[in-house]
Amino acid sequence: MSRRKGTPFWEWSLTVYEIAGVKNRLIYLQDDFGFDVNVTLWCCWRAVEGEFLGENRMRAALVACESWQDGVIEPLREARRNAHGGPPEIYARLKELELDAEHREQDILYGLSNPSAPIETEALPAAAMGNLKLYASLLDAPRREGFSSALLRDLIDHIFPEG
Repeated sequence: MSRRKGTPFWEWSLTVYEIAGVKNRLIYLQDDFGFDVNVTLWCCWRAVEGEFLGENRMRAALVACESWQDGVIEPLREARRNAHGGPPEIYARLKELELDAEHREQDILYGLSNPSAPIETEALPAAAMGNLKLYASLLDAPRREGFSSALLRDLIDHIFPEG
């Protein structure tokens, strides 16, 4: 992820993304089950901030990000993947543009965040799991072959290793 400064959510995401195993788990959920990495991180960050997302809030977040994700991020991701092995400067520029677009999506999500009070550390995994299970259900992920809530638990265990 790009190291330029941003919202507290962006800064938190940069730190979490660098934790060993987190990136691979996020990409797996994205590529195999349709999860949006930024929304997935937002679900966990909202737990850190003490916000338990309800269905209306989650749907609003998905609607707010949908056109940006479909019209900007996905085409940039596809172009970057297609450029792999081509001229390195083109690949690097596409990667930079994709990260800038991801940053913008996080700004959108940050704007949808409600002020909350942080919760106890030991409660973080359960709060994150609740937010992620809601997101997974709206994606209809539980009906997809190979998906289980154990994948979400594994991600949470990496993000919140002491919880």
